[in-house]
Amino acid sequence: MMDIRRWFSFSSPRIIPKSTSVIEPYANQRKRGAVLLGLASDLNVKKSDGQTGSKEGPYSIWKMMTSMPPVSNLPLYDAGIVEDVNGESFTTMLSTQYQKLRAILQYGHFPIMVGGGHEVAIGSYKALSDTVNQAANDWTGEGLPQIPNGSANRIGVINFDASFELRRSLSVMPGSTFHTIATFCQEHNRDFQYLGLGICDHINSQATFAYACELKAKWLLDSQMKMKNRKHIQSTIEEFLMSVDHVHLSLDLAVFPSAVAEGVNMSRTFGVSVSVVEMVLKQILSSGKVRIMDIAELNTEYDYQNHTARLAARLIQHTLKYG
Repeated sequence: MMDIRRWFSFSSPRIIPKSTSVIEPYANQRKRGAVLLGLASDLNVKKSDGQTGSKEGPYSIWKMMTSMPPVSNLPLYDAGIVEDVNGESFTTMLSTQYQKLRAILQYGHFPIMVGGGHEVAIGSYKALSDTVNQAANDWTGEGLPQIPNGSANRIGVINFDASFELRRSLSVMPGSTFHTIATFCQEHNRDFQYLGLGICDHINSQATFAYACELKAKWLLDSQMKMKNRKHIQSTIEEFLMSVDHVHLSLDLAVFPSAVAEGVNMSRTFGVSVSVVEMVLKQILSSGKVRIMDIAELNTEYDYQNHTARLAARLIQHTLKYG
């Protein structure tokens, strides 16, 4: 069992709810499981002069996870949270995240990255891409389970988000996460395949839509992500899944309406309902191609009574049913 005391930073004594979940400390276990890893980063918020609550997101979600009963026979491991301990740069934190994820993937586990800002996805993608593109003899873990279908290397990003995160920038900036990843793919001569789900046409510029077309990205607007359109949604996703061998699944909590997920640093008009997201998650996860997942952009400064953290924990549990 994990020691839940380290996920709390209250300055005054509080009553800690009894943990009902079984989350083991991660120690390179051979038995395949899901591995929770946090990144306490609020780079996007800091650089946009917003409040810096995103770095507390992983702690808040962990708190909710400890109060929920297990929903899957898949073991759940705790790999800790990558923190800014001594004023390290984001590059240093990214390097630590990358190394941890590489080892987790090479042991055949299913990493669930928890943020923090959406920049959490950069380390996730790079670790997955390098893992599936490495030569088979590069990994010395003889006898250990390997990433499924490791001989294939077509990776697709499925991003639940209001924003494309395709802002052009020479460094990681607000909204630039998947531009950074696309640049990484170009530099390494790797295909960049991207499907955005819940894109809001009010917050993405025409230049961003044009850039998405240039990258041959695919997307569905939030106004299209309705239960009445489920056949079109499912066929779009199935077509994308058929074109890739591995999926990097990234879920930005800003995809939901602000009334549902107030713990994000933006206000939405439409958004996507929880029921639609859960339906789509089930379809994607049931493909057996999801290798890594992110949950990003929980900002505790806005999260009244931990409603959004509880939603994030619920989505993790939903994922574990099919992961």
